[in-house]
Amino acid sequence: MSQPTSFIACIWTTDPRGACTSAVDRGGDALPPFAPGLLLTDWLRGADPADGRSIALLVADAVARGAPFHHEVELPGADGVVRRIAVSGLPHPGADGRCDGYSGAFIDVSAPRALLDRALRSEAQHRLIVDNSMDLIAHCGVDGRYIHVSPSYRTVVGWEPHEMVGQLVAAFLHPDDQAPAAQALAQLFTGVGMRDVVEVRKRHRDGTYVEIETKVRKVVDPASGAITGAVLVSRDITERQRARRALEGAHAQVRTILESIEDGFFSVNRKWEITYANSRAATLVGVPRGSSIGRPLWSVSDALYGSEVGRIYRRAMETGENASFETFYAPTGMWYSERVYAHDDGLSVFFHDITDRVQRDHLVRDSERRLRDMIAMTPTGYLLLDADGIVREANPALCQLSGYAREELIGADVATILTDGAAGPALNVRAAGGQGHALETVIRHRAGDAVYALVNQSITRDTDGGILALTAFITDITERKRAEARLEQLATRDVLTGLPNRAWLNGHLKAMLGEGGAATTVLFIDLNRFKEVNDSLGHAVGDVLLQHVATRLQACMRPGDVVARLGGDEFVVAAHCAGRDDAAAIARSVLAALAAPFHADGLEMHVGASIGISLSGSEAGTPELLFQNADTAMYKAKARGESAFQFFEREMGAEALRRLQIEAALRRALELGQFELHYQPRVDVRTLRLRGVEALLRWQHPELGRVGPFEFIPIAEERGHIEAIGLWVLEEACRVGRRLSEQYAFPLHVSVNVSARQLRSLDLAGDVARVLRETGFPARALELELTESALIEDIEQSVDVLRRLKALGVKLALDDFGTGYSSLSYLKRFPVDVMKLDRSFFLEQSQDANGDQFVAALVHMAHALGLKVVAEGIETEDVMETLRDCRCDEAQGYLFARPMALADFEKYLQCELPGERVA
Repeated sequence: MSQPTSFIACIWTTDPRGACTSAVDRGGDALPPFAPGLLLTDWLRGADPADGRSIALLVADAVARGAPFHHEVELPGADGVVRRIAVSGLPHPGADGRCDGYSGAFIDVSAPRALLDRALRSEAQHRLIVDNSMDLIAHCGVDGRYIHVSPSYRTVVGWEPHEMVGQLVAAFLHPDDQAPAAQALAQLFTGVGMRDVVEVRKRHRDGTYVEIETKVRKVVDPASGAITGAVLVSRDITERQRARRALEGAHAQVRTILESIEDGFFSVNRKWEITYANSRAATLVGVPRGSSIGRPLWSVSDALYGSEVGRIYRRAMETGENASFETFYAPTGMWYSERVYAHDDGLSVFFHDITDRVQRDHLVRDSERRLRDMIAMTPTGYLLLDADGIVREANPALCQLSGYAREELIGADVATILTDGAAGPALNVRAAGGQGHALETVIRHRAGDAVYALVNQSITRDTDGGILALTAFITDITERKRAEARLEQLATRDVLTGLPNRAWLNGHLKAMLGEGGAATTVLFIDLNRFKEVNDSLGHAVGDVLLQHVATRLQACMRPGDVVARLGGDEFVVAAHCAGRDDAAAIARSVLAALAAPFHADGLEMHVGASIGISLSGSEAGTPELLFQNADTAMYKAKARGESAFQFFEREMGAEALRRLQIEAALRRALELGQFELHYQPRVDVRTLRLRGVEALLRWQHPELGRVGPFEFIPIAEERGHIEAIGLWVLEEACRVGRRLSEQYAFPLHVSVNVSARQLRSLDLAGDVARVLRETGFPARALELELTESALIEDIEQSVDVLRRLKALGVKLALDDFGTGYSSLSYLKRFPVDVMKLDRSFFLEQSQDANGDQFVAALVHMAHALGLKVVAEGIETEDVMETLRDCRCDEAQGYLFARPMALADFEKYLQCELPGERVA
């Protein structure tokens, strides 16, 4: 057998199937090449049809299990030399725990094996080898103890031979290797056999461990055939193992790096075969990694060869020049950024997905285009200034706003179009805090006009805080400014009279009170008969009257005094007065000015006024209290029934306080069940028999006591509570009316008052219909009383509401006839059924000789119009006699019965109804 003439080594990697992915051959052509794509088992079978087949089966079994393997095989080389080759492979665990491939090597071990074999065949040679070889050569008995060790042990593991002789072989091994080594020797001595080469860790004298590989051969007595011991030939493989581990670590580190990076990576050899691809590459291109390793690159992607990317790859392979580029990969519909590195073995390619960035770039470009279009189309002016305040960009809206063409603006200093130059923060890149919104400035139009502008601007700075540019959007607010000026006037001036209004007066009074000088006085002026003029002569005449009143009031003011109009027919004077005498003098002057007749549209009018006066002091230190006290005093003056003035007195505060208490309590009075109905009978004037009853609202408060209707009903109307209260009264009256009618078998007619606010409600007829339906009370038995003054507030609406109520079948009564300002012609327009005469006609009867005739005339007039007449407030027999004489229909008053609670009214019914029933 020829002996090897050179050292053979090959380092290789495979995929999980054992197919070569890369190989570095350092032995020339001595052995068959282990080419990429070739299975290791096929290589073994092809290298040696004899031993190669058996070793191939062992390797195939190890690969199937993902286990490491190490075998030696004698292979004939191309040079005719038979070599003993060590075939070693280590598995690479993948992310899922399975084998992801192998790294391994072919190592030529022919020389050491030949040396060992010759040593065993020749005692002389054995001694020579033992004494001079750097290999560790030892002889042990069947008891596993050293009989002889070579001097090389001293060099390799530091032990003297005599220190080891007689000791167990296993005692000098690593604790983890002792039991397996002792078991292997024992099996050898029993004839079972053991591996040809064993790798163990030998303990050095200094406590460290030396990695060795040992070939063990049993020693047989030729005469008896008995096993007498074993020869152990070992070699220090520490460096080799360290190099192998370093190689494996380097491979693992490279793989770890390549698997951990965000880039996809693959490499190809000179034959364009893919030698490696990381998981990210497989994910990005959608090709399983296991199916691509070893395949030509062009077969993985058919379209790649003829593409621009394929041309770049081929040029890099040919020229050895690196390349970087971005490309679109149609099979995945994604954009990639690629870096191609050329080297002797082929190409290495890094690439990563930039689809999002490309899409963002496209979006940014589209957004910039849309922004340019939007700026060009927006009606708001756009201006871009550089750090020196020079105009660098302007849109058409700014050109229109300033009157300059774009060519005239570009390159010009922005100060040329500002009336104040660049003194303010708006459009001033040098102003401190120039960043801002809603900054106002005035632009000088090319035609010379001033254009008021609202500026929203932003300053761009570099990393050092230096100004780079100013961007601004400019809105023309000239019209708004004019409107604000107009609104300011409207907000502080009364439109009709031109006098200051309440808002302006409030601020003026605060300033007067804050001066700390003379006492501040407020005179609250209310015209006495303005409503009569407005209702009878119309609003146009009323407006003219108010203008005349304003003129007269201004004429009688002292220097420094101010007169304002609050609204309607209410005026206020604010003055500095030394005391009551000065205030009284102003009031007399005002009353005298308003006492003279007014003329409008050829008509002469007399109005007069009531004035309430409030002086500042400890009890009135704010405009609100001055107004409140003057208002309270004005109502006292108005109660006197003539043009007069009244100072606010402390006791009036109690009345004002009670009003506030009533307002507060009224909010929940209905919810808390504090209201009740009292009932006052109406009788036939001729027979004095019961005809019906009027339901009257009463309020009993737990703290305020009994609150009279004339006290709380006006407040309820003013504060918007009367609709809910009125609806409750209607529901309760109808419910009680039906019960009493059924209980006493008497068709009781019930009369309910309707307030002015209820009459203005479009839902009144609907509410009445619902109540009649829910309570079952007949519509013909319900009478709704409406005051004359409420009806004439809006005659057209009143007529419409009354007609809808009449359509329901209810009766309508005109309450308190003769106390308002109406014309008799209204009686023909309103579809009423009953006219109720106010008690004032009968109180004045005794003082007027013609009183009876006047009452009789009213009754006859009502009858002529088809109306029934009911007289209210009847207290004497003399009045009843008058009513009988003029054939009045019904009457009610204290002469017959006072308003009664429900229980008392039922007792009244029990007394009145036992006799003859009246239909």
